[in-house]
Amino acid sequence: MPPFTLGHFSQVCCQLLNHYFGEIVGQVGAYLLRRGHRPLFDIPCATGLSIAEVKKALAVMIQHNLVKFEASERNNNIAEYSIIHHNVYCLLRYPKYLYMIKRIYGTSEEILLEILLNLGQASASNVIFQSANRLKEANDDSEFSDPSALHKSFLKLAQDNFIIRCPKLADNANIQKVPTLEVEEKEKFTVPHLEIGPIAKLLKENATQLGEHGDSEVIWRVNHERFDVELRNVILVNAAARRVDATAGELYHLILKLWRECSNPDSPTTNALSFNVIKDAVRKNEGSSPVLLEHFEQYLRVLYEDTSSLIIKVGDAGGGQFVLNYSTVFENLACATLDSIVLERFGSKALRLFRLTRIQKFMEQDQMQNIAMIPAKEAKMFTYKLLEHNFLQIKELKKGTSNFAPVKSFILFHVDLPQQVARTALEASYKGLFNAMVRQMHDLTDNKRLLDKHARLETLLETLRGEGLPEDELAYLSDSMTAAEKSLVARIHSMNDHLTLGQTQADDTILILESYLKFSSMT
Repeated sequence: MPPFTLGHFSQVCCQLLNHYFGEIVGQVGAYLLRRGHRPLFDIPCATGLSIAEVKKALAVMIQHNLVKFEASERNNNIAEYSIIHHNVYCLLRYPKYLYMIKRIYGTSEEILLEILLNLGQASASNVIFQSANRLKEANDDSEFSDPSALHKSFLKLAQDNFIIRCPKLADNANIQKVPTLEVEEKEKFTVPHLEIGPIAKLLKENATQLGEHGDSEVIWRVNHERFDVELRNVILVNAAARRVDATAGELYHLILKLWRECSNPDSPTTNALSFNVIKDAVRKNEGSSPVLLEHFEQYLRVLYEDTSSLIIKVGDAGGGQFVLNYSTVFENLACATLDSIVLERFGSKALRLFRLTRIQKFMEQDQMQNIAMIPAKEAKMFTYKLLEHNFLQIKELKKGTSNFAPVKSFILFHVDLPQQVARTALEASYKGLFNAMVRQMHDLTDNKRLLDKHARLETLLETLRGEGLPEDELAYLSDSMTAAEKSLVARIHSMNDHLTLGQTQADDTILILESYLKFSSMT
């Protein structure tokens, strides 16, 4: 994979494909990322792979909803393949998906989602069967989860739109060389009737394969768009909790649920909710804390009077009408994120200049240093540092006094948030994410033998400890690894944890900036 030919976002996608599916899939994915829509016969020549390897790689990526195909515009008889960029990037968010589902629903739903993520696409019966087998193994074969309970869990995931039906062959697909796929809107989240009895019978017989089943042609996959909305809401709830306290975050989480039920999540502004509707929802919610029930009005007032614009009051009917303007709230979050980046990279004085220029829109150099109360030399140094790294932009205004007099120019500094600064920070976030992933892979690959040795030793010690082996013999076995090796393993694990945390934080920054750019383009 030649990283120098790809942007940082594409490099991240290639790294994810290599990590999850292997080098061959990574090579095919890298080519499609570079070239876009390409027919099958172009890929082997460009990558040096055999046609069989390319077909297998494409099949794997199609199965995991990472590649789509459609008829070529130049020749309807030829299929062209292209990467679904967002789905590839979402591989990074799979751990967040699982944690989110476990927090919202429980372990059964988490296992259902994990099985579906591993399979890419699968029927409901197959997912339920494999999940029941997983639960059975986890319970040491003493008992296993009832497939009917897993069926109810599957229905919950579908009803809340976390999983979605895959499109099936269109009615006219038989007369086309390149088939088209479609799914009706009303069927996207409808689970067909499942035969639970045969699944339970196979589980009692310790079967490992489900075989033929009634819903084998109804295939499901993860709905990334729904998870994006939920991750976005998590960021907003955390912002409310940090801005006020945990109870305010609890109230805001409940209000976001109400907005999701009555509004399009991709609309820049939600529909209005009345004070009475919100109050009734808080009373009916079983998980509402006593503090929220007692001080509901005060918490709501604090949220809509706060300058962060997490809630905007737009009317007084029904006790008050409240909306969420996504473009405004994500602009505030993006500004807070950029302020943090400037502070860490250039210091507090540079942050003062950056924030002042953003608020005042356009400023001259002398104005900046006077209002910011920074010495002229330092103000110029920080201003041009910010200009060099694209956090400030300049606009030249020319004023001519007459046809013969020289033209007088004014140089104004300003912050072009959506077109320049946010996109620069987004690209830097992708670069940092890619570097963290490469470093993590490098450390784990270079020390693979030592880490495998440590893992085998830990497993052996745990097994022998369960069998009641004396501690002195366990200590003797533990000494088969030197102190230096143990120290190195601990250092690798610590570094791995830090790099994983860094990737998570970079992804949060990316989500904020992408959401801001998305909603700002709609207004």
